[in-house]
Amino acid sequence: MPSHIFLHELILAIIVVLILVLLLIIAVLGFSFYSYRILHNRQSWRQIIEYKIMETIVGSDTNRERDQEFSKHLKEPSFRALFLEVLVDSDRKFSGAAKEAINGLFYDFKLEDQAWRKLRQSKAYLVAGGIQELAAMNVEAAIPEIKAKLNDERMAVYQEAQYAMVSFQGYEGLGFLEHVDKPLSDWQQLRLLYSIQYLPDFSDAQVYSWLKRTNDSVVIFTLRLIRKFRLLSFYAEVYELLAHPAIPVRVQAIRSMQAIENSATIGQFIACFDQQPIDVQLEILKSMKIARSRESENFLKEQLWNNAAVSIKIAAAEVLVILGKTDYLREISQETATGDELIQIIKHALQEKKC
Repeated sequence: MPSHIFLHELILAIIVVLILVLLLIIAVLGFSFYSYRILHNRQSWRQIIEYKIMETIVGSDTNRERDQEFSKHLKEPSFRALFLEVLVDSDRKFSGAAKEAINGLFYDFKLEDQAWRKLRQSKAYLVAGGIQELAAMNVEAAIPEIKAKLNDERMAVYQEAQYAMVSFQGYEGLGFLEHVDKPLSDWQQLRLLYSIQYLPDFSDAQVYSWLKRTNDSVVIFTLRLIRKFRLLSFYAEVYELLAHPAIPVRVQAIRSMQAIENSATIGQFIACFDQQPIDVQLEILKSMKIARSRESENFLKEQLWNNAAVSIKIAAAEVLVILGKTDYLREISQETATGDELIQIIKHALQEKKC
């Protein structure tokens, strides 16, 4: 009797397991079909949306039947979300009348409400998406709420808010640099720099204060701003940054000095060279390569012969090649007193010139 009960329970257990496996298979197949349907819909919807945008831009959007079909699609929340996404992408690619036409679609189909709802969500990616959409469509009423997001702890949110403020206000939108304590990534700095088209007359005091910030990334961004707009009046302040405790700041200072160079620049590079770490020394040699100044010739020869670092020797030889000292390099490479390492460095530099 006990063995009979045990067998019965075993059969029931097997049946239950089989049912669970069957349900799992059905769930996987259902999810796969749903995912395929979503992907297929997105592809077909994207074509419909892109066609609508194209018709609007070229001014041939007069097909009422197609308009009705498009309005039906807009009742689907996923379609509206994709429409908004494609509009924002398209807005970046066009300017002038085409950009205005795209903005018109945003308001005509009341997509602003959807962007506002995203801005007030809790998930970071939705908030960042809402900020991006409102900024792309130039909804100035959103500026106060977006400005409040500058202090958000989530990187995706505060970075998008920073970019949006600059998109709305240009240079004035950089006001957050006065108090930002989080690092600005290189990518974020490039986005911000690209959005700044000109500097107003009153900018000098702000630029000076940003150079004095304890946030190294703000200082680096400011140095890049100085390079972009060739702010010659800040040369002395940039030179002072060669004593900054952060090596990346010194490297950027060298690049900015080269961009706004004057007659003293090469001499200053030479004078501070021995006090700099190797990364900064290499940056100085890169700047000398760009400057092509004869003033650096003797200094470069000294580095080639006596510097202990192979990377410095190589860089010095490459600059000498740029200065037209190939005969000098060939001559010393053929001397018996020249070491094998130096000969290889010179051959490498001469070969680079041929390439």
